[in-house]
Amino acid sequence: MIDTQAIRNKILNLAIRGQLAEQNPEDGTAEELYCEIIKEKARLIKEGIIKKEKPLGDISADDTPFDIPANWKWVYFGEIFSHNTGKALNASDKEGNLLEYITTSNMYWDHFELDNLKKMYFKNDEIEKCTIRKGDLLICEGGDIGRSAIWNFPYEMRIQNHIHKLRPYLSSLSPAFYYYVMMLYKALNLINGQGIGLQGFSSKRVHTLVVPLPPAFEQTRIVEKIESIFGVLDKIDDLQNQYASNQEALKSKLIDA
Repeated sequence: MIDTQAIRNKILNLAIRGQLAEQNPEDGTAEELYCEIIKEKARLIKEGIIKKEKPLGDISADDTPFDIPANWKWVYFGEIFSHNTGKALNASDKEGNLLEYITTSNMYWDHFELDNLKKMYFKNDEIEKCTIRKGDLLICEGGDIGRSAIWNFPYEMRIQNHIHKLRPYLSSLSPAFYYYVMMLYKALNLINGQGIGLQGFSSKRVHTLVVPLPPAFEQTRIVEKIESIFGVLDKIDDLQNQYASNQEALKSKLIDA
């Protein structure tokens, strides 16, 4: 049997290190993309849409988990994505609109289970903060720490407080690329829970997580390469499961005989 999970991990390693897709000079550099992000954040601060943040320290070589191409850049997650968690469940809170929401039990790697959603009350000033829309990257704070998925449904939804909502400051950034970053970091044990007793991936930890920033077009090419290869591996998994099922059926028939 082929160990497809080991192959997936190898592909992710190559992809997120910049060794799976080619680097094209016409893509520009991550530094140029980073400057666009900083410019957009300055505009949002000026318009009062987001608050000015305390500057984060420089990223040293000791802070980076592996080498990346020269035209990429290491950044803090919170520099390129806005993020927050949802609302904490409070049975005594009856103000606002009664709306459906998801929690970590509805969220799995790259998919959701949305049967029998629960509802709670959201005040008007809570709805925007707790609402996710198509393209948002979601990350679990607790439980399976760092488990991620992209909300790709055409309608909006609310989230409970154990889910982080991440939305890129620029539409050219690929949430799918960073979904795969989270998948690799989880495989490499680079996401650590904080706290005593209940481990969690806190907002501060999300904000200061060091991640690679490739040029925008390269992010798209990397995602396309990963998904193409993963699609083949999914077919291999189906065939191997079918083979195993057939083997069990044959074994059962031989026993009966």
